Amino acid sequence: MTDNDAVLDAVIRHANLEDELDHDDVRRLLGSFDGDLARVREALDRFLDEENVYGRDLMAELMVGAEGAAALPALLRAADRDLGDDQDGLRSSVAEALAADPVAARAIVLGLAGSDDPEQRRIGLGALPLVADERDGDLLATATRHPDPAVRLGAVEEISGSRFLEVLTVAVRDVDEGVRRAAITRLGGSGRADAVGAVASTATDPVARVRALAAYALGRLGGAEAIPALLRLLRDDDSQVRDRARDSLGTIGGPAAIDALLAELASATDSRARVQVAKALAKAGSQVTELARHEDPEVRAATLSGLATAADGSARWAGLVADLAGDPEADVRMRVAVVVRHLAPDDVTTVLERLAGDPDARVRETAARELSRR
Repeated sequence: MTDNDAVLDAVIRHANLEDELDHDDVRRLLGSFDGDLARVREALDRFLDEENVYGRDLMAELMVGAEGAAALPALLRAADRDLGDDQDGLRSSVAEALAADPVAARAIVLGLAGSDDPEQRRIGLGALPLVADERDGDLLATATRHPDPAVRLGAVEEISGSRFLEVLTVAVRDVDEGVRRAAITRLGGSGRADAVGAVASTATDPVARVRALAAYALGRLGGAEAIPALLRLLRDDDSQVRDRARDSLGTIGGPAAIDALLAELASATDSRARVQVAKALAKAGSQVTELARHEDPEVRAATLSGLATAADGSARWAGLVADLAGDPEADVRMRVAVVVRHLAPDDVTTVLERLAGDPDARVRETAARELSRR
């Protein structure tokens, strides 16, 4: 018969560094306890007050082993106390409690989130993303106003249903960059035309990474409504933002997008910008023949890359590929070797065998490598 008081005393002494136990002994003691949890909760509170992370984690593990999901309120309260650690051990215990009885765990968290007690409600809302589903839109919307950015982030990542657009439209202006990025990502992947306005509003975000993500998300959403914001981002001070805007304009296509890209190509003063514009224009299928004959070999190579990105498996560009396989610049011929399978699928072997005899060693090596993949 297990002496539970003795087991608990041994674990507490070990947590206080009064007794030295090896890992196996600790696991054996934790697994054998099935006694009164009142002393365990008292010990947990004491370890929290003493900022003893190891003691906290041992008590949490003991509680989960003894009562499963019922340990969640105490574990979540412990997680709400910042002891300056990464809480990996405590999070593992919380995950075990959730897995022990998902239905009961959900009921416990919802009970906390709906509590009249402000502290319990705050803790419950913080844990809500761990158990939320489509029924919890109103509670998740409340959680997006939680003072902890990690809680707001979790709510943004989980929100769905009728509150989706309303909540994320607000979240794209959150003070925390991570929350803003998560909201933009979710909107961009939603496929909803009515999400364009919320994403477009972030084109003036103070953080370049966020603006670049907005440009990408607008390209995913597509539609003429996204183009004004992308044109604004095309003039951004940050090169990554401009690159994303070009690419998205190429993805969307249409007269306004193509005209803007052609105007930028005509005015671009550096080779890198011309390359990026050429890729975008090739994706849009605009004036490809002219781009393939551009005086800058990097633009010709970029045109091939852009076409490959938007390839549909047909042989419509076979003639262009055959012409560029004889380009005077080795870099262009090497690019042909890489993309021919996408742009001229019926002529892959013929083109690669031709390039395998190229006077430039790099082209020969690339062609040989691509032939070996056949």
